[in-house]
Amino acid sequence: MASIGSTRVRQPMELAKNCYRSARIVAKQVLGLEPIVRRNVHRELEFHGSADCGWMVPSKFLTPESVVVDVGLGEDVTFSLSLIRKYGFQVFGFDPTPRAIAHAETLRCPNLTVYQLGVSDKSGTAEFYLPNDPHHVSGSLLRESHVGRECVTVRFVTITELLDLIGRDRIDLLKLDIEGAEYKLLHSVEFAALAPKISAICIEFHHRWPGIGGHATLRAVRHLRSLGFGCAWRSIASNEEFTFVRCSN
Repeated sequence: MASIGSTRVRQPMELAKNCYRSARIVAKQVLGLEPIVRRNVHRELEFHGSADCGWMVPSKFLTPESVVVDVGLGEDVTFSLSLIRKYGFQVFGFDPTPRAIAHAETLRCPNLTVYQLGVSDKSGTAEFYLPNDPHHVSGSLLRESHVGRECVTVRFVTITELLDLIGRDRIDLLKLDIEGAEYKLLHSVEFAALAPKISAICIEFHHRWPGIGGHATLRAVRHLRSLGFGCAWRSIASNEEFTFVRCSN
């Protein structure tokens, strides 16, 4: 059962669009062109965010004292803002993209602490490829057909350094939307070591990028399950957004 954490109400056109998209995904799964990730954890859920940038999270799970980290803010911060409105906690946001930081600062939200840093499997500076389309905001550590004509040098921190920066010893909810870099981060030694301190993960996988593929997402899901996480939700409209919750240590 799902309840609505935000004020968003789905309109008939949106519902029709989602039905069409989900039917296309099922067809591609039958043909082996889309990864199949099955829910193996059942929780009561509530939705936060927008139609294009939203996730289901477990209900009766978060409190005003929860530690929530949003990695990959972009220009759609509705997920974090919806959580803040309902629970009133502090969200720690990370994004190395200049436009994303500028947008977050215009929100003037005292419960959103923003760091102009990326989060990766390695610490230090790296080339960050900007989108070719000036109307888009999301850059990537990976050079693909839609990013890479221009790049900037940005600083990245590991998940361990992230905890040190925010002064916390755990993460109750971690959102990851890092444009293809999620795979190396999830498979890093540091992430495996800190996984017991993470209670839930909302993630967008980028398996449709030509250089990645569905096998990378299936491998990442198997790895998350080996770390004690189960899949509580997947977007049937996109097959890219997923929520994982800790089942065991």
